Amino acid sequence: MWNQEKQQRLDALRVREAQEVLSETERAELEALFAELDADEAEAMRPALERMQHQQTELLAEKKHLRAEAAQLERIANAQEQLLAEAGAYLFDLRTKRIALATEYHRITGRELAASR
Repeated sequence: MWNQEKQQRLDALRVREAQEVLSETERAELEALFAELDADEAEAMRPALERMQHQQTELLAEKKHLRAEAAQLERIANAQEQLLAEAGAYLFDLRTKRIALATEYHRITGRELAASR
């Protein structure tokens, strides 16, 4: 575990390294201290990384669910648009037939066909 004594030794070795007076033994010690520091930091960060990985897994599952839901909603919206288009065409057809009947009625009787409600 990292402590104040190790931090002071690391600082001293870094100063010697900057002064370019580090022996091979000291260089090995410096590398070992850095490795230990890295290992301690990795261990300290492990719970947070595990939480983040768990959260990422949950978010990916939610994303997959939302994409599937979006595809289903798009299908429903397209079907609804088609239904509206068909209803519009049907209404147009009914109005066209009503006009034809009213025109024929007027031609035969000379009167306007009363609008039904």
